[in-house]
Amino acid sequence: MSQDKTGTVSWLETTFYGLGMLSGALFITVMNTYNNVFLVEVAQVSARYATVVVFISRFWDVISNLIVGKFISSTNTRFGRMRPWILGSGLLLVPVYFLCWYVPPNMPDIVKMFYYLVLCSAFVFLQTANNVAYRTLVMYMSDDEDERNRATLIRGVVELVAVVMGIALHGQVVAAYDTGEAKACRPANSTDNSTHRIDPEALQDVKNGYLISAGAICGISLLATLIVTFGVKERRDMERENEQNLNGNFLKTLKGVVTFRPNVYFLIYDVCLYSPTVIYSGGAAIYLQYSLGLRSQVPNILLITVISTVVAMPAVGLLVDKCGKKSVYIVMVALTIPFLIWCGLVPAKNFAIVLVIIIFMGALMSANSYIPWTMLSDIVDAYQLQTNQRLDTLFFSMYLLMCRLASVLGQAATTVALVIGGYVTGQCTQPESVDTSLRILMSALPAGLSLIGLGCLIKYPINEQIRKENKEALEEMTASLQEMKAPIASK
Repeated sequence: MSQDKTGTVSWLETTFYGLGMLSGALFITVMNTYNNVFLVEVAQVSARYATVVVFISRFWDVISNLIVGKFISSTNTRFGRMRPWILGSGLLLVPVYFLCWYVPPNMPDIVKMFYYLVLCSAFVFLQTANNVAYRTLVMYMSDDEDERNRATLIRGVVELVAVVMGIALHGQVVAAYDTGEAKACRPANSTDNSTHRIDPEALQDVKNGYLISAGAICGISLLATLIVTFGVKERRDMERENEQNLNGNFLKTLKGVVTFRPNVYFLIYDVCLYSPTVIYSGGAAIYLQYSLGLRSQVPNILLITVISTVVAMPAVGLLVDKCGKKSVYIVMVALTIPFLIWCGLVPAKNFAIVLVIIIFMGALMSANSYIPWTMLSDIVDAYQLQTNQRLDTLFFSMYLLMCRLASVLGQAATTVALVIGGYVTGQCTQPESVDTSLRILMSALPAGLSLIGLGCLIKYPINEQIRKENKEALEEMTASLQEMKAPIASK
């Protein structure tokens, strides 16, 4: 495909590509937010076994990121390289995701643990394969940077819509089937009215709500998968970036990427700052229920948090354009820490204070959803200037790998906190130790991680001035290469 040819990707095809984000974003949003509470509350897996499920499946997610890229790069079919993986993984995700929310009847706890471990591990592998292939597809749609940026922008907008849609759809459907704590609990026996357990009939209603939500999300995701597979053309005659020819020196190149000074600080503060976001989303439902006594408000609070994040995103973009990425990120992280501490001091059943906290927390955490992706491109540019190698995919893969590692730590922390606190499966009221461990989980732990991340962020070497200098140097380098190629092309 000619480098100067423009308009090869229509707006309709670009829109089809963006709509493909509905699939992965819906699945992962609901899974990250509700998986912990589903395992211990609805499936009634003991907190210890739930920790095993979450930790091993998430750790497998980290490993999957290392091997999926190699599998995809080895694929070469007449339908393309990415689309077969998008279609295959997208179709398999539908039944696997649905079964993740199904509770098998009369199954021993240990067997139930293995059931969810296999399903969650299969889900994260398929989700990783789908995510890597889908996000990389934009590089195969066009060789024109403006067209790729347009597709990426639409993908980002659809992702935000999908996050809100996932939380709203799942939360409201489940809430419609949840009869509430007063009706769901009954005395464990006729002689002891102090111990209440979840009523099986009420619990069955909640299970049905989870399955109906899963069915609706599966239908939307299936449609999105078909749209992106058959609505986007993969142009295989393009020249690929030079990293595909580095097989012989891959380990050396990987070492150079990992030890590149800006990337070292970037990866460390990414883990430290992304983990609190995962902890916050994964533990919020349980924390609201058992520490703050706001069981009926859980879907609404989660929805408000997501909406505040989405609404704040354009403002974050404007601030970045005016003040620079690093400066804005430092300020927003610093402002997040007091709210994290405040989160652990909220009195029970005080919805007004919780509302204030979640609005500000959602807005401040929007920085984690936007700024790191833009800073990553600056690191790639700096690396190219230093080594004359453009390694977008490798840098992005390392970033996604560290995000998965942070997800392991964040998701596992919730179930570990329940184990330490002495959570009792199936009981409506929990010991005070559960309240204490959850408050530490939602405040002290993420605040401490944020402080470490903030320190690394301050030492991150690429500020706005260096970024502009690197951009100008790259533009000069590109112009020089085009001048050198011009006489050859004229011949």
